[in-house]
Amino acid sequence: MPGELPGRGGALLASEALNAGRDESNVLLTVPKDLVLSLERCQEQARYDRDYRGVLDSLGDFGKTPRGAILTFLLVQASMSSPQLSEYVSVHTPFSIYLKSLPLEELPTFWRSEELQLLIGTTLAPAISSKLKSLRREYDLLCSSAANTRWYRAVQDHLDFDDWIQVDAMYRSRALDFPAIGHCMVPCVDLANHAAGEATVAVYEKDQDGNAVLLLRDGKSVGENDEVTITYGDEKGACEMLFSYGFLDDNMTSAESLFLSLNIPATDSLRTAKMAFAETAPGFKLIAVEDEKVDWTGDFIWLLCLSEDDGLRFELARTVHGNVEMDAFFQDRRLTGGAAELYSLLGESELWDLYRLRAITLLQQRVFEQLQVLYTTQDDMEAVQHGDDLEVRERQYELAMRLRSLEFDLMNQAYESFEQQKLEFAQSPVVARYLQEVNQETSTTGTHSTEIDIDEQQDDFS
Repeated sequence: MPGELPGRGGALLASEALNAGRDESNVLLTVPKDLVLSLERCQEQARYDRDYRGVLDSLGDFGKTPRGAILTFLLVQASMSSPQLSEYVSVHTPFSIYLKSLPLEELPTFWRSEELQLLIGTTLAPAISSKLKSLRREYDLLCSSAANTRWYRAVQDHLDFDDWIQVDAMYRSRALDFPAIGHCMVPCVDLANHAAGEATVAVYEKDQDGNAVLLLRDGKSVGENDEVTITYGDEKGACEMLFSYGFLDDNMTSAESLFLSLNIPATDSLRTAKMAFAETAPGFKLIAVEDEKVDWTGDFIWLLCLSEDDGLRFELARTVHGNVEMDAFFQDRRLTGGAAELYSLLGESELWDLYRLRAITLLQQRVFEQLQVLYTTQDDMEAVQHGDDLEVRERQYELAMRLRSLEFDLMNQAYESFEQQKLEFAQSPVVARYLQEVNQETSTTGTHSTEIDIDEQQDDFS
């Protein structure tokens, strides 16, 4: 049943005590399939709602995605309750009432410009900027594509970009990836707050009849009026939690993970070809592991580690149909799988330690640059006046400062970890032999093909 908890706002509470394994059923809640707002449900709605169908069809491929279909449905349903409309549009559904019950989520996409300034140096700052640009493109697509529909003609004078941001916030903060259903919104289940690890009380599934069910986890029990929690994703880092849900778990002591972008220098003659070949996000992910250690993932870095002198090359070829395609090669072996395949090939190379040294050096430098931005702006951020009656509200200030601290600590740990790895790789016989050959080449020709900078950064961020 719905309820309120001090400091946590809305919550899902157990109406009676239940003990997993002892009771006949672990089912806490069942939501009929007709009330699961999924892509399939939206497509069913479009069959008998000509106004919604007209908007959905106008959006083309975007309207065929869960996000496009659900956000458009939410917007059309929300517009039905507007007293400013001169005529009724769309078809009333139970979701019309559901929408009225949803609170306005204070996601960072709604933060004031002064509050967004607090995020400078965090990985959330570029994420919000990119998200707002993406939302604007979607909104412009909606307005231009649906311009001739009956729904748009009825609402156009009362519709603005803020409405699209609102339905995005509703979807992004409440959407669940349900097994056998996909991304969807499930009334009542979306009342459940997040709890990570062993604190998670319940899990959600699809039953044999297609209904959404909330189940008590094995070994868990709840008492009457106890809070029922689910996980929004234990692997999600602080940035993603704040971005999608507008809060940070009180028990979070680490940023857990964060994504840093990588850029191929404009001086790299292969830059355009590398970007087209990559097939992966241009960056890498830092991940906190046990004992304050940091791991990382990201195949894009290997493109930054190689040049033509290493045997990486790209060629343009004309197909039998007259189209021009790009072929990639590494040491005469044709590549078809993007940066991920390149990573596999490098791992088989006798120069693997050398490539790893290059990668770690570049990653450490990127972390260093991000740390510098956080460090040099920290005093200014701490001096910002904040309060609920000021431009920077208290809650937003506290969230931003906490994110800054968590990300700073994780990157500092990553920097130290990379330093240790860099020194270890520098002592590898493979690297020593390579450097010796480069030095001999330099002394003979005055130039060499690849530089490796393994100088230690001396700046102290502690």
